[in-house]
Amino acid sequence: MARAVVLLKLTREGAMSIEQARAIYEETKIFFARTGYKVVDLYATLGAYDFVSIIEVPDQDVIKHLFRRGILAASRGAFRVCTLPALPFEEFLTVVDDLRPPEEPSRPQVGMGVNK
Repeated sequence: MARAVVLLKLTREGAMSIEQARAIYEETKIFFARTGYKVVDLYATLGAYDFVSIIEVPDQDVIKHLFRRGILAASRGAFRVCTLPALPFEEFLTVVDDLRPPEEPSRPQVGMGVNK
């Protein structure tokens, strides 16, 4: 499974119909069950975004899955969606390690430590 962070901001229409939040959440859970998503965590937040969700999606066709979810939410007109694919930090470090050039083998230094 691949993870993504989904940032949601209420539109004016979404804020005006906030009482429907529970129904939208229930519909989203049904959608997730059909598409193989898993909600890892969902938070209501203060600040630039109103909700933050951490989701898992199947590795295969991850981008299509993320677009489907974003399109579904946007089509309702209740949210603006920003989806960020995410790597666990340990996996990120392996990517960084892969970027390092291979170490050159040590070469003996000529003329050092040799008595003539």
